[in-house]
Amino acid sequence: MFKKIIKYLSSIRFTITLISLLGIIFLLGIWIPQKRLVQELYFGWRESSPRLVAILDALHLTSIHSSPITLALWFFFFVNLALVMWQRIPLIRKRIEISESRITDPVAGPGYFFKGSYELPQGSEASGIMERLKERGFALVGTADGFYAVKNRLSPVAFAFFHLSFFFILLGGVIGAYTTFIGYVDLAQGEAFQGELERYSRSPMPLMPKIGGIPRVSFVVESITPEVVGNTPTGIDIRIVDSHGGKHEAGINDPYVTDNTSFVFKNLGLAPLIVLKDPTGRELDGAYEKLDVATGKQDRFAMGGFDFKARFYPNYAVVNGKASTRNQEFKNPVFTLAIEKNGQKIAEGVLPKNGTLGFAGYTMEMREMPYWVRFYVIRERGLGLVYTGFAIASIAVIWRLIFFRREIVGAVREENGRRRLVVAARSEYYKKLAEDEFTKLFSDVLNTRRNQS
Repeated sequence: MFKKIIKYLSSIRFTITLISLLGIIFLLGIWIPQKRLVQELYFGWRESSPRLVAILDALHLTSIHSSPITLALWFFFFVNLALVMWQRIPLIRKRIEISESRITDPVAGPGYFFKGSYELPQGSEASGIMERLKERGFALVGTADGFYAVKNRLSPVAFAFFHLSFFFILLGGVIGAYTTFIGYVDLAQGEAFQGELERYSRSPMPLMPKIGGIPRVSFVVESITPEVVGNTPTGIDIRIVDSHGGKHEAGINDPYVTDNTSFVFKNLGLAPLIVLKDPTGRELDGAYEKLDVATGKQDRFAMGGFDFKARFYPNYAVVNGKASTRNQEFKNPVFTLAIEKNGQKIAEGVLPKNGTLGFAGYTMEMREMPYWVRFYVIRERGLGLVYTGFAIASIAVIWRLIFFRREIVGAVREENGRRRLVVAARSEYYKKLAEDEFTKLFSDVLNTRRNQS
């Protein structure tokens, strides 16, 4: 009974079944909104169809990639892979062994697609031919009366390495799925970040790991410098100082990496220091307001009981009576503000950098205009194992395709008073190329012996 179970668990039928079921799981994960991946879509769906989503939640179909069913399938996939490797190891060991039992008749030996018979030059020694084959990288057993030669005899080991790579890839994927943290954090120039969970954006909510906590990081954004030529943003230079005083740089496609965590630049905004004074000149309120306006969008903020709608113009100009920008270079940066109170618009105006705007007796000052950046924060602890697995798989494939196995059986025989080398040969791949290779090989070996004689 136990042997039957092991046989089924290691069978190709069971492998296909597991792959098919995992494929179905992944398709369901695409069709059903996953609450850890597409939170906004999931919560909207839950509000519109609460009963349906409750049933799917109970069946773990809204967190299908980490559900007990998926874990069980992955477990059996590992078991299947391990059993296949365990059964193949004796076969691999047998294939890489080189013994006289492999010596066979080159004329009648089965499985050899290349056959040849070559007359030996006068005075040549048959043993010299075998030495020449060794020089060409072949390992040999036997004598001139019958020998077996193999090149790249360890190539079957690449099969085991290829399957081993799946363990690394799958293990890395499982570790990543259970330890991955994803979030967004907005940080202004000069702002420190200690990795506090409450500092991460709530839209979307951070994706918390099943195992472990949030990234432990500590750094200060020292400076943010956008690079713009004409109307074209060309890059951004973000300087970061870590808790040990180390200096780092980040930019487009160049994340800051610490504690297995990548801080990837996603967006640029402005965080002007705005101070509101009442009619007596007393400071009523003040703050660095992180405004997402760098791409021409409108943003809002509240201060001192007023609501403000803000637009930003990097090189402000009035064209046909309308606010505009000459280009995207920060030569004349201003904000246009629409001011509301209790839902009613009461004023509008222009607030330039280091300038003021008066309305309804109040005065608004912009004392500084630093930038802020939005980082996409992701920590994946299993990524190193995944990369290792792909590296092992690549090495195994290259090994199998380039350093493929060649085998030769041969013997020196007397025919009509003349000595002849009778051989049969085969290779794992590239039959036509192998035939050309063997033809050249024996021609070179025999010509070499003739020249030496």
